Amino acid sequence: MRAMGIEENKAVVRSWFEAVNRGDEAAILATTADDFNFMTMARQPEWLLYNWNREQFSKVPTTMSTVLKSPIQLTVLEMTAEGDRVAVEAETDMEMLNGRRYNNAYHFVFKLRDGKFTEVREYSCSFLAQSCFGAVTPDDPSASKMADA
Repeated sequence: MRAMGIEENKAVVRSWFEAVNRGDEAAILATTADDFNFMTMARQPEWLLYNWNREQFSKVPTTMSTVLKSPIQLTVLEMTAEGDRVAVEAETDMEMLNGRRYNNAYHFVFKLRDGKFTEVREYSCSFLAQSCFGAVTPDDPSASKMADA
């Protein structure tokens, strides 16, 4: 096992954002280790307390895009790295099919091992996500429910 350098880790994170913006589930999956875990750091509502494995995580951009007028696009604003962690400030500003504007701000913490993510923690505005999306389930895109207009 070779320790990855900070710039290499940042490059892996950049490649993830590019894959998300392309809606490339296979590329997203390829950035994750077998023991990967994604969790949101929201406190409420309960349905936003995600704890996903790598397969669930790879489906999120596609699932979210089903309720947007165009595929989700995340813009990296700042990136800071130290050791095996990369912290990213990002944002999205999308128009939804229900007419709402989804313009969330995010802070992600990526933990890497051997060039793959072992953990991602997402901090974002849960109030905005709740008001725009309602419950979104990557396991069953047909179960997605947008909040009423």
